[in-house]
Amino acid sequence: MTNGCDYKELRIMFDGSLEEILLNELNRYKELRYAIIPKMKVSWNSKVKHLNTHVWPGEDKVLIVVLEEKECYELIETFLILKDSLKYTITFDIVVKALEYVNFQ
Repeated sequence: MTNGCDYKELRIMFDGSLEEILLNELNRYKELRYAIIPKMKVSWNSKVKHLNTHVWPGEDKVLIVVLEEKECYELIETFLILKDSLKYTITFDIVVKALEYVNFQ
């Protein structure tokens, strides 16, 4: 059993067009565990939905990364710079969660 206090879960909800860029940033970390949840259908309120239709093409995804706290915040800084550099508004939300338990085997 590993105490998870030194690890964080980083969740990034992003437009699918950013997937390759995000994965290239992850390549810097040797011991990294991540998953991408594809084809997410989202609703922010009753009037705004992203349903991958001809009116609003594309799809949102979720990247879930588990890594040490220091690396987590380094990656967040990198992603915030990327987000600020985008010339258009798309889904790119970042959430960090503390982990109580990590079992890496």
